[in-house]
Amino acid sequence: MAARGFIELLRLADYGRQRQQGGQENENTRWSGIAFSFAGYQFVAPLGEVAEVIPVPSSTTVPSAKSWIRGLANVRGRLLPLTDLAIFLSLPETELSKLSKVMIIDQPSNYGGVIVDQVMGIQHFNKQSYFSSSSQLPDALAQYASGYFERQGQQWHVFLFSKLIQDQAYLNASA
Repeated sequence: MAARGFIELLRLADYGRQRQQGGQENENTRWSGIAFSFAGYQFVAPLGEVAEVIPVPSSTTVPSAKSWIRGLANVRGRLLPLTDLAIFLSLPETELSKLSKVMIIDQPSNYGGVIVDQVMGIQHFNKQSYFSSSSQLPDALAQYASGYFERQGQQWHVFLFSKLIQDQAYLNASA
């Protein structure tokens, strides 16, 4: 809840700064999201789909869980299931490093953390640089993506956590 408030404050601060700079037109042509990478690809998630980003916490393994469940972590008194999205999608396992982060999804029907290689913060894209499909992503990833933005020759795929948390295979974590 507090994280949503913080993200909203960031959005309002950015909106106020644009209005002061005469950026009303810019607001209509710009799309913003949280940029991250995993499995060698660059992604951006809509701001409303990620509640919080935290360093990878210590966790306890879950007996009889699928291999992509990394464990349970206590985050401010709530049990946070940690998942390795790469393993879930049959891609090489995420190697934890100092840059690894957990993106927390906090929806009424689902609370969980997805481990990614790196989070690059909030990124802004020109809506005109959006393309609705991409042949660069493997099918396992493409099912959760919705097009991409292109910036400086690089594709930033739009990853929808809302699609992921509706996938019955993802919701069924027991082995």
